[in-house]
Amino acid sequence: MAFIRRQKLKQGVTSESTAITIVADDFEDVVHSVDVTIEPITPEEPTPSPTNMASTLKSETKRFVYNDLTFSDNAAGFSYKMTSVMKNIDNEPIGEPLIETVTVEPSGDITVRSVTITQRKANPDLFRLKTVIVSDHDNKVASVEVIFSDFSGPEPIPTEVTLIDPKVDGGKKVFKDNTLTFDDPSSAIYEEYIVIVDLKDAEGISIGASEHIVVVQPIPEEEA
Repeated sequence: MAFIRRQKLKQGVTSESTAITIVADDFEDVVHSVDVTIEPITPEEPTPSPTNMASTLKSETKRFVYNDLTFSDNAAGFSYKMTSVMKNIDNEPIGEPLIETVTVEPSGDITVRSVTITQRKANPDLFRLKTVIVSDHDNKVASVEVIFSDFSGPEPIPTEVTLIDPKVDGGKKVFKDNTLTFDDPSSAIYEEYIVIVDLKDAEGISIGASEHIVVVQPIPEEEA
């Protein structure tokens, strides 16, 4: 059954900010949109506008995004009550809403936008590990180390992967490795893995690390 894994509020580089809701285990593809409500916790906090919004799907990994959120002042570091409700194509609620306190992330920080593992058509025993880094406008990130820290599915081979030579588009960098595999590749499909993504500069010194949950995906339908 689909459930809401995570919520984020991200301060924009310009006046617009972003509300993000990540849905997991929607294997039957029933989640069409996510309704998000943001409420200040104290009167002194910058006021969000709108306070109710409908987030639309932005990726195959069920990342729902609303990009036109604004605040009356710089909201970075302030916390808000954020509620996300999954909706089907008929705008009917699905599953359980997620209600939690979310702190607005500042703009301009180098962040990991996504981590994906996808089975390859050319060799189904191999998988593409892709990490997308954003806001690296000063070109600080030279490599990315992905460490598999927890999992119940087949063991990744290797459990630590270093990604280099990214495709660069302004402050966005896409790192890929096409040789990841598992000790039982077919059984790894749809299994959940927790990874640590460690960003490193040209000297191999860590700039920052973050934890991510990745669900292994089969060969995309358009390639199958």
